[in-house]
Amino acid sequence: MENFFKKVMKELEGSKRIITAVVTDIEGEEISENLLGEMFLFNSEEIIEFSSDKMEEKLEKYLLEEDIKNQLLSADKTESELKKIKLDKDNQIEFFLEPVLDKPHLTVFGAGHIAQPLVKICSLLDFSITVVDDREEFLNFNNFPNADQLLTLAYKEYFANSNIKENDFLVIVTRGHQYDYQVLKNVIDSQAKYIGMIGSSRKIKTVYDKLREDNISEEKLEQVHAPIGLDIGSETPAEIAVAIAAEIIAVRRDR
Repeated sequence: MENFFKKVMKELEGSKRIITAVVTDIEGEEISENLLGEMFLFNSEEIIEFSSDKMEEKLEKYLLEEDIKNQLLSADKTESELKKIKLDKDNQIEFFLEPVLDKPHLTVFGAGHIAQPLVKICSLLDFSITVVDDREEFLNFNNFPNADQLLTLAYKEYFANSNIKENDFLVIVTRGHQYDYQVLKNVIDSQAKYIGMIGSSRKIKTVYDKLREDNISEEKLEQVHAPIGLDIGSETPAEIAVAIAAEIIAVRRDR
């Protein structure tokens, strides 16, 4: 069982959407009730791991059948549910299906006056948060007590070792369009759920024109939220942070 949960954590590191299925009821003669409470792990592609050898021995042959596999994969990917699966004419099993969701991650590029209230707000929204900036005088836990990680390094250094995943939310609020360009160029082809960049229409056009020269497609540029944040008439850094957080929530909830 310990190895089973290690496997769960390993899969989450890869930011995969995975589901655990726990046996809660058995109807039939061939499947022993000793399997009650046993579980297996699966994603949209395959069964990843069984909690025990006896579970694998008794159920794998059924779960590999296309019809049964499709019934499992039809489970809601965000909500728990009980699901009865008919294995054959004599055996039926009830599973409690529970999605295991990776915590969303927010990376803020830039440690200026907008980043500080944004990190504070997003820490209340169940994000893990990293702030990246090359200025030590700005990037410290006195300014960002709610951040999980502060990385004081040049953006080029950050991207040398970064691994942006589909549950990542990226906010670009650097101190100049040259840095905005540098960051956006490195993230625009990523799987990030959200990419937002602050700036005036003129500044955004300057960055986009340079990216077009780098053969970045219009389709990719259209996916960037720029100007960043919902249009709520915000003016102060705190109000702008609220607008950004609201847009992030909307994207996270597919609204």
